[in-house]
Amino acid sequence: MEQQHKVPHYVLVSSSSRIRSAAAVGSANTAVLGHPILQYHYANDSPLSLLPKSNDEQILVLDYDPLNPALTRAQSISGSSAVTDIKVTDAPGAGSAEEDAGWSNKMFVLETTTFDSRVPADESDPRAVLSQFKQK
Repeated sequence: MEQQHKVPHYVLVSSSSRIRSAAAVGSANTAVLGHPILQYHYANDSPLSLLPKSNDEQILVLDYDPLNPALTRAQSISGSSAVTDIKVTDAPGAGSAEEDAGWSNKMFVLETTTFDSRVPADESDPRAVLSQFKQK
């Protein structure tokens, strides 16, 4: 019989967005830590239930196999975001979770990035962009 590993009890999402600014050279990163709304999805569930309900909804899929936690993976099925890393860290205050069979006092932190789809007005004209490139 295979040994089942204890599952991290909590999930947090660390989001950083790349926002382009016409005034700033390059781009800036802004990080936000939040609690996601969890929905369990099983192999026999319809994949259509995972589709976003609105354009602003971010859907992250965490695929965890308790028999082989090293194969844990996460991905975004939302067009403007991507999962860049999965970390398992200590969950402060999760000591009571250790008492529950199957749960550990750890948590998943899904690191994500989103790209701002808004394009500054001066970059919407291909001629203006080409002119700026030639000046560099």
